[in-house]
Amino acid sequence: MNPTLLALVPALFVLLTGCQESVIKPSPTTVAAPASAMASSNAPVKFPCLNAPAVNYNTPGDTPITSQDGVNCFAWQTFIGLNWQVDPSQPGEPDKNISAASFGEPGIAQTSVWETYANTKSIFRANAQPPLPWGQQPDAPSSCQKMAQQLGLRVMQASRMPGSFNMSKEASQAFPGNNPNWLADSNGNLVYYEILVGKSEYDYINANGLYNADVQAAHIKQHKNIVMPVGYDDVQGGLEIKAAWLSVSDPENPKWKKYKTSTAIIYDPASLTCNTSTIALVGMHIIHKTASQPQWIWATFEHKDNAPDTAMIKTDGTVDGDYTFYNNSCSVQAVPAACKPKTTNGVAVTQTSCAANVSPAYYLDTSGNCSAYPIRVSRDFPIKDTTDNHVASLNSAVQQMITNANADSVFANYLLVNVLWSSAAVNDNSPPGNPPLAPLSISGETPSLNTVPVANTMLETYAQGFNCLSCHAYASVARDAKSQLGGKPYATDYSFIFGFANKPATAK
Repeated sequence: MNPTLLALVPALFVLLTGCQESVIKPSPTTVAAPASAMASSNAPVKFPCLNAPAVNYNTPGDTPITSQDGVNCFAWQTFIGLNWQVDPSQPGEPDKNISAASFGEPGIAQTSVWETYANTKSIFRANAQPPLPWGQQPDAPSSCQKMAQQLGLRVMQASRMPGSFNMSKEASQAFPGNNPNWLADSNGNLVYYEILVGKSEYDYINANGLYNADVQAAHIKQHKNIVMPVGYDDVQGGLEIKAAWLSVSDPENPKWKKYKTSTAIIYDPASLTCNTSTIALVGMHIIHKTASQPQWIWATFEHKDNAPDTAMIKTDGTVDGDYTFYNNSCSVQAVPAACKPKTTNGVAVTQTSCAANVSPAYYLDTSGNCSAYPIRVSRDFPIKDTTDNHVASLNSAVQQMITNANADSVFANYLLVNVLWSSAAVNDNSPPGNPPLAPLSISGETPSLNTVPVANTMLETYAQGFNCLSCHAYASVARDAKSQLGGKPYATDYSFIFGFANKPATAK
């Protein structure tokens, strides 16, 4: 495969120094109950919650029921609402004329609401320029600008390269932070990442000038907290999405009719050329700050065909079934001499691995000599019911509900992995006027890390023992703001995107 590599909008990167101590191994002691089988299409759908989701365009602002099953159902309704077809005349708003029978119709023609949210690259721009207007795509590389303007498409570029290539570190996985961390499917096709921001959060950042590192520092010096709006009723609060898209080399394959697909412009930094490509949604984080959850609600979804459970891998390394990110045919290969290798304890890796969830052995490059190879992926912590978390049963119920509305809906093939929330939330930004330092509270983190980590195989492939909240508690102002604040890490309400802010250009 050509190493035409990805870029995309910022991804929710994680402060690894705040997460290293919270990694745990899969445990066989999780209490589980078997998930109910998919009901027949004519059977009534039963949900393990009182706030049952529905196939409609509503994206709720908060959940009236703060229990694990309650936030799980809130997450599914949010996923459905955000994936509703967008109103073509109003970026970020659903088309209320679309019926449930059309929800998730296969094909690239249906743009979802969240796809028109603000890319972080359109907010945090070079030299602290003001954000682009709501709904406008971020600036494209010069060789792609004409195509991007004509087609109105997102531009993606390569994942982690050697230091000689100046690319944004956000366009890759969070871990490992100091080694190659790209991901490719069983055919060597790369995954691209983007971070998008909802309208309330976009307006908050824009109105307060917080896209500017100097303004962030001034904001803190004036004893103003950096605190996102909260959601309530049907009003959204701070909302961020991190999406994982797989580059599709065979779009005519019928398997892609089970995926949410779109079209993107792929920028190849080796040849400085741009080409359109079909991309398929394989993973999605949704985080939402609400009135009842000032520590945010952290939901994560992925496609059911991504990867097997780790326990399903046989002694010969094979699995039953066909998974997009697990190739039964694997052989160890030497790291090409021209490639920059990964290092482990200061020692360079000399070969690739056929074990699951092992980060890449080398960096990609812009010359075409170091191409992506298939990475085997498996799920360390299975999606299953426990005594107080009926996530597997809920997935079956929602899939049946969606299928009842539209038998061909691509969204019946997605799974809620889990939801992280707080059973004893603490608002460190209250009362205002006293900006807190990071880390912020993770009080009541549920599920607890010791119970089961909340991780996505497409977004935390190599670090499935982490929890999002434990890391995002360390989110703080941009580096250029810290330098004006005595180096202190003033908190940014669990959001790392403020770290993307730049200083204005120096006057000549």
